[in-house]
Amino acid sequence: MKRIMLVTLLLVSLAGSAMAQALIDPIRIWADGSSYLHFQDRTKSYVEIYCAFQRADFQFEDKNGAFEAIGFLYVEAFNKDGVLADSSSRFVVMSVEFLEDAYKKDVRIFEVLPLLLEPGKYSLKVTAMDATTKRSGIATFEVNVKDFSGDGLMMSDLEMAYDIEPEDTTKGSSSLIKANRRILPNPNRYFSNEDSLIYFYAEVYNLSEKAVPTNEFTVQATLHDAFGYELRRYALRTHKKPGATAVLTDAVPVKGVPGGAYELHLEIKDLATGLKTSAAKRFMMIYGFEQLSPTMSDSAAFTQNDAILMEQVIKYISSAEEKAMYRDLDLEGKKAFLAQFWDRKNPKQGSPVNEFKNEVFRRFAYANQYYSTAIVTKDDGWKTDRGRVYITYGEPDNITRHPSSMGQKPYEVWTYYRLPGQAGNDICYFVDLDGYGNYRLVHSSIRGEISNPEWESKIENDQLR
Repeated sequence: MKRIMLVTLLLVSLAGSAMAQALIDPIRIWADGSSYLHFQDRTKSYVEIYCAFQRADFQFEDKNGAFEAIGFLYVEAFNKDGVLADSSSRFVVMSVEFLEDAYKKDVRIFEVLPLLLEPGKYSLKVTAMDATTKRSGIATFEVNVKDFSGDGLMMSDLEMAYDIEPEDTTKGSSSLIKANRRILPNPNRYFSNEDSLIYFYAEVYNLSEKAVPTNEFTVQATLHDAFGYELRRYALRTHKKPGATAVLTDAVPVKGVPGGAYELHLEIKDLATGLKTSAAKRFMMIYGFEQLSPTMSDSAAFTQNDAILMEQVIKYISSAEEKAMYRDLDLEGKKAFLAQFWDRKNPKQGSPVNEFKNEVFRRFAYANQYYSTAIVTKDDGWKTDRGRVYITYGEPDNITRHPSSMGQKPYEVWTYYRLPGQAGNDICYFVDLDGYGNYRLVHSSIRGEISNPEWESKIENDQLR
C-alpha cells in the first residue's frame, strides 16, 4: 500500500515539475525502444524501452552507514491521436559505500521498462525523477511498433548495446537480462572512435523447421552512411536453427569509421525456404581525437572538401569576425584555425575528448539527416530553420507535432526547458507553409529569434510566406 501511495504521489508531482525545470538543471536521461513478438497475444507487440541516466544527478542520503538514492522511471506511450496507449514505471535504488563515489562523473545507470502496444507509430515520453528531491528530466522520441501477427519470416528491431555477456540467471534477476544474456544498452546510440565493436541484439521469428535442404539461416550485416550508401559488408554468418525462433547477439567492428551518422543493416535468409527479412538501426560515431571535420578519418587528412564543409558546420557557432577570417585563409591556415577554434571551445581544457565539438558534429549530421529538403543527398538540412535551431540550441526537450487539418497547416512546437541566458520554457513554432516539408520558424520566445505572437492569424490571412 505504501508503494502504491508513493507511486501516486510521484505521478502527481510529475505534472507540476515543468515549472521547476526552468529553475534547475534537469536530470540527464537518454532513451530508445525496440519491439518484439509477444507470444501470448500476437495482436500486440512487446516493446522494451531502454533508459540511461547519470547517477550524479540524484541526491544520496546516509542509510545505515551506506549512501542511497532512489530514482523513479515512468514511460508513457501515446498513439497517433495523442491517446495514452500504455505506461510503465519502476523504482531504481542506487547505493554506494562512500559519498564521493556517488557523484563521480559519467557513471550511468541503465534500466529497461516494458510496454504492450498494438502495431503503429507512437510518441514516447520517459521521465526520470529523484524520489527525494522531485528533480526530474524528460526524454522524448518516436517508435514504430512492428506487426508480428503474420506467419512469414520476420525479425524484431535491433537493440544496440555497449556490451553483451552470458549471464547466470540463477544468481538473480535484472531488467537488463534476457535470453540468458546481460545486455548493456546504448539508448542514445552514440559510439566513439574508442569503441572498436558495436554490439546488437535481435530476434528472428517463423523460421522454417524443415531440415531439407538445410537447417540453417544466414545473417548478413552491412554498414551504411547517412545517405543510405553501403560502406562495409561484414562476413556472412551461418547459424543452425534452434527452432522457429532464434536469438541473435553479435558485434560488428567499426574501427576506422569516420565520425558521423550511420545505419547498421541486418538481413536474415532462411536457407530452407529462401525467404528473407531485415531490420536496421541508426547510430552516431563521435570522435575523440583531433578530428577537425566530421569527414576526417585521421588528423593529417584535411582536404579542400573538409574546409568547405567546415564553413557550414561552424556557421551558427562562430562570430562574424571568425567567419571572415576563416574564408580568407588557405587550406593549411583553415586547418590551424579550426584546431584553435575547437580548443578554445573545449569545455574541459586539455582533454583529448572535446564534447562540444563532438556535439556540434552530431547536431550537424542530425540536421542534414532529418531536416534536409534534398531527399536524395540529404546535405542541406543545416540550412533549414529547424536545422539551424537544432544546431544552435541542441535537442529540444519536447517536440509536439500537429498534422494538417481543415484550414490548418502542419506545424511543430519545440520546447527548451532551460537554455543558457534565456528565461526558461522557451518555445519555437515551425510551420510547413508550402506543404513540401520545409518547416519555417514563424515565432519563438528565445531572445534573438523571430518574435511573432500573432503567427496563427497571419497564416490564416495568408500574410506569412
